[in-house]
Amino acid sequence: MIRINDIKLPINYRKEDLILACEKALRRKNLPEVRILRRSLDSRKQDRIHYHISAGVFGFSAEEEGRIVRNGKHNNVMLTKEKGYRFPYTYSAEEGKKNGIPEEDRPVIIGTGPAGYFAGYVLAAAGFRPILLERGKAVEDRARDVNSFWDGGTLNPESNVSFGEGGAGTFSDGKLYTGNKDKDGAQAFVLKAFHQLGAPEQITYDAKPHIGTDVLYKIMQNLRKALTDAGGEIRFSNCVTDIRRSGDRYLLTVQNEDMETELSTPAVLLAIGHSARDTFAMLDRRGLAMEQKPFAIGLRVEHPRVMIDHARYGDFASMLPAADYKLVCHTKEDRAVFSFCMCPGGYVVNASTEPDGVVVNGMSYSGRSGPNSNSAIVVNVLPSDIPGDEPMDAVTFQRELERAFFRVGEGAVPVQRLGDFMENRATTQLGSITPCIKGKIHLSNLRECLPEHLSRAIIEAVSSFEKDIPGFSGSDTILSGIESRTSSPVRILRDEQLQAEHFPGLFPCGEGAGYAGGILSAAVDGIHGAERLAEYLNQKY
Repeated sequence: MIRINDIKLPINYRKEDLILACEKALRRKNLPEVRILRRSLDSRKQDRIHYHISAGVFGFSAEEEGRIVRNGKHNNVMLTKEKGYRFPYTYSAEEGKKNGIPEEDRPVIIGTGPAGYFAGYVLAAAGFRPILLERGKAVEDRARDVNSFWDGGTLNPESNVSFGEGGAGTFSDGKLYTGNKDKDGAQAFVLKAFHQLGAPEQITYDAKPHIGTDVLYKIMQNLRKALTDAGGEIRFSNCVTDIRRSGDRYLLTVQNEDMETELSTPAVLLAIGHSARDTFAMLDRRGLAMEQKPFAIGLRVEHPRVMIDHARYGDFASMLPAADYKLVCHTKEDRAVFSFCMCPGGYVVNASTEPDGVVVNGMSYSGRSGPNSNSAIVVNVLPSDIPGDEPMDAVTFQRELERAFFRVGEGAVPVQRLGDFMENRATTQLGSITPCIKGKIHLSNLRECLPEHLSRAIIEAVSSFEKDIPGFSGSDTILSGIESRTSSPVRILRDEQLQAEHFPGLFPCGEGAGYAGGILSAAVDGIHGAERLAEYLNQKY
């Protein structure tokens, strides 16, 4: 194809404008096919907000492409090839050529978040007939449990915002971007798959694509069908409580409601998510090498969406989608404070997984049309913050903070005005901003349960963010907490073949294993883990 970079178009451009710009760049009319490859919004100068677009022109012969590029108008015209990812393995055992891998040799995937589901997706298509074990429920049943909890019902520790089909990403903004480079085309493969499963086409080319929890709900059902149609099997409400090595196989103890069963498999892909604390503890007891890893904790902050939109886009705010932001501050006490998981026009949600702790996260629907925009303002956790050097000590640190917030919020999400937080006094009455929170709230003093050095860091950072977004540090700004699950606090060590150290055939992947940070990067890590698992089985059999 012919690629044309750095096309500048106004925010209200039409497809005809893009085609005209490509024709001008190539000095050629009647182009066969023009497709957007990459699009980003440049809002650095509010009087000149515009899109930067890279476009691909398809349909010419190779000879004609070369001639057109040589006659092109500028250096931003080039010949290139689309990155096309292809899973490099199929099940190669003789008996599997017709019917797929036999029952006793089927690999097991633990978890149906992005890493587990996309690992299962490619393995099933390649004939490996994976079995996926998910401690939570299918998304339809899971959504009922989550909404019931938000409406004041009892938390289900096995079916909530973190546990169930799709993982924690199902109840999120559905962001699909990462800072990692797409070296093998796997990122593009995942984005294309999401589009084929029901997401809008622009996720395949926007610089900051997102889906929204309402669309993710439907995509999870379509992904489930695609996986099972290809020969995979998904078993919901199946929690793995033990993993033991027996010869060259693994024996899994699986709890399904009141029944305990045992499953034997030659290979396991661990995609357990960042909140599977009981599974972390079991793996630690079983001798898997783990370590503490960097993570961050903090509070959710809410502002009116129109305020954020105007601060970012000025007079163009009404013509553009809800605005996002990314803010960073290095404090006087040498702490890094930054915005995380920004949800334009979204909601703060009670994302608790344990009955005596409270956790918050951010969520948006596809339209991002809620009255508030929110993000987490989080502070990096240093090794000196955690009492103890063992991997599970980091989990204990998280848990104790969540329990403190649960107590101060009397079981609900504790909420405070920023002005009161700065003065270290409990909020007794809200101001001009109404919280957009899914779940019960309780007016509180968050300073009572947040370590003081972290409170100081947040105050300094929020005050500094005022320079970027006027009104950010307004006294009526809403704070809630605690945002403690920004990423896994532990990492399961793995070798160059992505196997757990000293555990051949066991492949830790995704965010829970400490190797990803979001839906897209977790899905890609799951695919790479599936590659190594497939290679392992083909060598073994």
